Amino acid sequence: MTQTLSGRPADGLDGLDGLDGRSAAARRRRYTAELAGALPPSEPFEAWRASGGELAPDFARLPARTGLWSPVEGLPAGAAGAAAWPARRTVRRARWRRWLTGTTPPAPRRTPVRVTGVTTAGGVEVRDLVVGDGWSVRARLLLPVPAAGVRRDVPVYLLQSSHGPWAEAALARGWGACLVSAADGDDDTEAVERAFPSLVAGRLAWRAWALSRVLDALTDAPGVDARRVLVGGHSRNGKTALLAAATDDRFAGVVSSSSGVLGAVPARLCTDRHFGEGVELLTRYYPGWYHPGLRWFAGREHRLPTDSHELLALAAPRPVFVSVAVADPVERVPAARAAVDAAREAFTLLGRGDALELALRPGGHRADESAVAAQLDWAQSVLGGPPRRRVPAPVVPAPLVWPADRVRPGPRPVRGAELRGAVRVALGRAGRPVVPVPRAAEQGLQTADGVPVTVLRPPDGGDGRGLVLWLGPPCAATGWQAGYEQAEPLPAQLAAAGWSVACADPVGSGPRYGEQPGRGSSPLGRMTADAGAVAAVAAAATGHDRVWLAAYGTGALVALHVLALGAGPGEVPVAGAVLVAPSCGEPLLRTRPDYTVADLLTAAADRPTVVFDPAWDPETPAGALAAACRAAGVPRVPLVDWHRLSGATRLAVLDWLDEHGPRPAPV
Repeated sequence: MTQTLSGRPADGLDGLDGLDGRSAAARRRRYTAELAGALPPSEPFEAWRASGGELAPDFARLPARTGLWSPVEGLPAGAAGAAAWPARRTVRRARWRRWLTGTTPPAPRRTPVRVTGVTTAGGVEVRDLVVGDGWSVRARLLLPVPAAGVRRDVPVYLLQSSHGPWAEAALARGWGACLVSAADGDDDTEAVERAFPSLVAGRLAWRAWALSRVLDALTDAPGVDARRVLVGGHSRNGKTALLAAATDDRFAGVVSSSSGVLGAVPARLCTDRHFGEGVELLTRYYPGWYHPGLRWFAGREHRLPTDSHELLALAAPRPVFVSVAVADPVERVPAARAAVDAAREAFTLLGRGDALELALRPGGHRADESAVAAQLDWAQSVLGGPPRRRVPAPVVPAPLVWPADRVRPGPRPVRGAELRGAVRVALGRAGRPVVPVPRAAEQGLQTADGVPVTVLRPPDGGDGRGLVLWLGPPCAATGWQAGYEQAEPLPAQLAAAGWSVACADPVGSGPRYGEQPGRGSSPLGRMTADAGAVAAVAAAATGHDRVWLAAYGTGALVALHVLALGAGPGEVPVAGAVLVAPSCGEPLLRTRPDYTVADLLTAAADRPTVVFDPAWDPETPAGALAAACRAAGVPRVPLVDWHRLSGATRLAVLDWLDEHGPRPAPV
């Protein structure tokens, strides 16, 4: 499940003290200087640093893990492992406080609560509560009014105050609901934080703490079944709900709806290199959500000592419902699935492997009425109601990731026909997909297999100075259009610079989300075949007889395979290629390759080609790409940056194509 890079670290870090002679403090100062030069400006982060914030962590002492690990690794199986879980859980909770959330106060021995008002209308009793002593959090408890002479305790859905419609849906099912003033625009935790000036914690941790204090108040509340209090939330509230359940064993279960990175989606599997939310964007756009020091992990998410799958595991064995929308740019379905699969090992150890559920829903980030109904259907089934009928997920072949040791030159070169044959073995047949390509809503350009092709034109609407095929990372929700950007999208920049730009959604992304490569094929095989077909369609539409490749991350690996296979019958020759960080830790291959990136690069050496190589890259051992470029005779441009497509790198791509491509037609 996990890919731990061996040998010299992949992110340009030196080894431990005995390897480089530096002290831990010296290394931390070095990392601080490196990151301070690469991180985009963030005023709250700079203010924290100026007020005495810590240096960057000593990354060399933190394991480099690009994939997920078992939250129960090292524990014995069976009853002995289950008995050891509470101690493991304590350690994992401490890691979340240390690296991500900061420290909130311990639970008080007694939490006072005052009922400040009671009203009844429409069969619902509303109690206004004020919880706390020396600090206060408001809450509104809504309970269905029982029939005369009947005393009935009901389960309660505990929510932040922005989830009024969710509370109404719970009441319609005969549940109670409790809305807590710990949400954007209605947040009592800002004042609570001021009551504890010695503690530093992110806003979401304070809100989770407030939810637990309201749970204190519900424990003895008349009409409430305190053993069946479910906590839930959507987006940032979903992150908060998971934190609450992870740190308080009294919640009966938790609903996480579109909770994104460091909710149900691991930070190391949804980063800049996936055009995902990422630590850098998360901590710049929402600097108060987590402990300020989390920002140091931008670009080094793989060094985080914990991640979302352990957050999910901390709720075990209580029921957890993870709802993800397939077209939500905040998340990556493959990352959420990996987190659930890894976390389930803790649930299985505790005898509740079926208590953790991943539910995929159509559409984008919004949770509509049907999504809320699905939550409550699940909740009723796991908290004592009738069981639901669950549809098993389809079983698809598990592709292999590109191996970290297949970048540098191998023991012998693989060239020509031998290379093409080895590539075909690793990629498999293009074949028919398991799920067909969905029909486009409007007829337009498309390949013979029905893959829609978008051609971005220059501002004058003509065919441009040349044709560029854009190959980027497959953004699970949005296809070729990045869900998150730090600058204007590169395809749009290329079109503005006078190029025609061909784009298409990679297999398994965007509208092609449900599509899986057929038997004997692989995602990389499908992407490589599609790239040639898309280029041919775009060339016919624009009148160009050659194509330039502009590629990043996964797309750069696709571009290298296009170059290695060469143009087949009906395909368009490649004029040149600009490749940014051509490496990928995604599962793409049918079988382990008998060739290296160095071998692939030799196929590009006879035409203008350049490789932009970031200084720290979690997917590639340090120096490996430089060695591959030297062996192939391909120019390499080092970047003082992490594995991302920053605004500066986009401009460098534009400048290189401007220098090596055809000149613009005279005006």
